[in-house]
Amino acid sequence: VIIGGGVVGVECASIYHCLGCEVTVLEAADHILPFMDREIAQRLTMILKKKGVKVEAKASVQKITGTPGEMTVTYTDKKGAEHTVTAQGVLAAAGRKANLDGLFGPDFSLELDRGAVVGDDMGRTSVPHVYVIGDAKAKNIQLAHVASAQGENVVAVIAGKNPPLDLSVVPSCVYTEPEIASVGLTEEGAKAAGIPVKTGKYLTGANGKCLIEGTESGYVKLVTDGASGRILGAQLVCPRATDMVGELTLAIQKGLTADDLSAVIHPHPTFSEMLFGAAEGLRLE
Repeated sequence: VIIGGGVVGVECASIYHCLGCEVTVLEAADHILPFMDREIAQRLTMILKKKGVKVEAKASVQKITGTPGEMTVTYTDKKGAEHTVTAQGVLAAAGRKANLDGLFGPDFSLELDRGAVVGDDMGRTSVPHVYVIGDAKAKNIQLAHVASAQGENVVAVIAGKNPPLDLSVVPSCVYTEPEIASVGLTEEGAKAAGIPVKTGKYLTGANGKCLIEGTESGYVKLVTDGASGRILGAQLVCPRATDMVGELTLAIQKGLTADDLSAVIHPHPTFSEMLFGAAEGLRLE
């Protein structure tokens, strides 16, 4: 039983399923991957259920009893009805927090927010010459590539140089099967911000490499500014999504349009042709 249907929860669900385990995912929000595009969550839920993984959204865990080898989780569903599920083990994947235990001496402290260190855009904390990056930083995106980029920027600032990496556009990756990746705005997010958008979608079933690989159903979706055609975001559910999102991150960062992307030759047969297909669909509208 996996408590939490976020990135870690669904990745572990995929791993355990591949190892032959029966898996149940319990997520408190109204869908798994609650911080990603709802359409991605719906597609992954369908794929997981097709494989035999049980997914329960709006599930509120009440208690865990038993010992490793036979543990029972009691939870209530969206209607308030109580259920139990018994398994060999329970994985708690409902989030993580900064671990600062033993980091500071008795006469030293930094400004904290909910147990994490407060820092500005360059990582400066409340104490001069002390910087924070990564998961230890309050309200930070908890991704390894974000921490690495922040580390490089902090070193540059300490050395009196300009930070080399732009942290305004950050791709997110989910290592399930198929892979999932997202960057920039979702269609829902853009509309909530009052931005009129056009979207272009290309399905895996129309891609030659996906047909060769026999991949699960999926797609590449581009979100563009309705007036200028500038790419604002992208969501991918397909093989090699975590590799291809880099091209789209660059496109967003450089202010490229769907027309710009569709003017680039992508080799055949490759998964990356789906990027071209989604962009070309917008160009031909």
